[in-house]
Amino acid sequence: MPREEFSLATNDTTAGTYSRHWESDVDVGGGENVGERFSRRKVGCACNALCVGTLVLVIFGAVLLCIGFIVAYENEGQVIATVDLVSVELPPEQALWFETNLAELRNAFRVTEENKRRAKNVVLFVALDSAETPATEARPIWESFPHLALLRPTQERATRPAFNPTSMFCGIETHGHTVGYDSAVKPSDDCVSAENGSHRAASIVRWAQAVGRRTGVVTNGEIVHAFPAALYAHAPNASWLYTSPDGQRCPDVRAQLLQGEIGKQLNVIAGTMNCPGDVCRESFGAEWERGKMEHGLRYTFSKDVSEMLNLGVDDYEYALGIYDQQSLAAPGAFFDLTVGALNVLTSPEGFVLVAIADPKVPVAVREIDAAVRITLKKLSRVLDDSLIVVIRSDARDAGSSFAAVHATGPMSHLLHRVHNQTFLAHFISYAARIGRFRDADLTNFILQIL
Repeated sequence: MPREEFSLATNDTTAGTYSRHWESDVDVGGGENVGERFSRRKVGCACNALCVGTLVLVIFGAVLLCIGFIVAYENEGQVIATVDLVSVELPPEQALWFETNLAELRNAFRVTEENKRRAKNVVLFVALDSAETPATEARPIWESFPHLALLRPTQERATRPAFNPTSMFCGIETHGHTVGYDSAVKPSDDCVSAENGSHRAASIVRWAQAVGRRTGVVTNGEIVHAFPAALYAHAPNASWLYTSPDGQRCPDVRAQLLQGEIGKQLNVIAGTMNCPGDVCRESFGAEWERGKMEHGLRYTFSKDVSEMLNLGVDDYEYALGIYDQQSLAAPGAFFDLTVGALNVLTSPEGFVLVAIADPKVPVAVREIDAAVRITLKKLSRVLDDSLIVVIRSDARDAGSSFAAVHATGPMSHLLHRVHNQTFLAHFISYAARIGRFRDADLTNFILQIL
């Protein structure tokens, strides 16, 4: 509705209404109309003051009314939190559970507080077909995360449902037994299909590197296995771990980890290589060290898992750990890998870490739980900017078609129902502002300064 505005200055200007009356009175009646003139001005001033006062009261009343509506609206959304609790006498066996679940309800009220910040740091734990949690052990920390969803794999014909690492980390459906390619590339024993670079799929690690984030991949299994490989390699045959038909046209996964565009930029690499003979592992480490030395980078190469714990924050930019399988199967190895990776990756620009528990290597749930807890502790000062995701399924449910996803941190509320496995990559891309959701270069520069 249009609002009438009042201006006191108008009454005192030569062009104002009362000024014109002043001039008229002087010309016609001389001094006889002076008293009338002053009388008119007094009435006019009184009228203006009354109008202004009325307007102020109306505006003040409208403001109070708006505030009242806002308070009423906010309170309406919180009614459930103020419902009276009826006191009931219960035996201890029942009271225990009622009190426990009342505490759970109080925690549920806090879930409505969505964190919509940009995820500067992302830590993704993947533990598919891992050991189940013994009934005698405490529940793992991720079960207290505020958001939970289920991931559903795509079932190919004549096969049982299984999660595809390329689908999960690159966000596209593809064929089984291929790595880092879309569905246009089918499993093959030759290099023909691998030569078409347009069908290569970019992973969350590639997206993170493109915006200047540090990246790391650690596993207690083979670092060139399909799951970690999907983060940095492209192969039409997932069996090309250490050899391929043509090393130039279609290099094997090991070669891509060492010389590929994504592999060379990985700040942390840790796992084992079960390639024929020790020369394979030793030559990989020697060539990796030589490359970092030539570029004047701060790096470390460890052959003992426990050495990962001794990596100090800011001591190194790059860390490589190649271990024998027996060392990685020892209790505490997965925890050590996680701690060492966090020490190297923690930086002002942020990072993405993917920690994979190999289903072929026994690792207790309590150890994965310890790794998640130490991650929360190390990132305690920046938890509001850190997205922690745990993907897990039990070995006893191997025939199940779902995996549970627990999350806390920025945008974790987007995990809310049964999602296709491809949703994971797009969810992380949006939360961390990488990939297609990346911020503009200027925005990234300002955010890094802040």
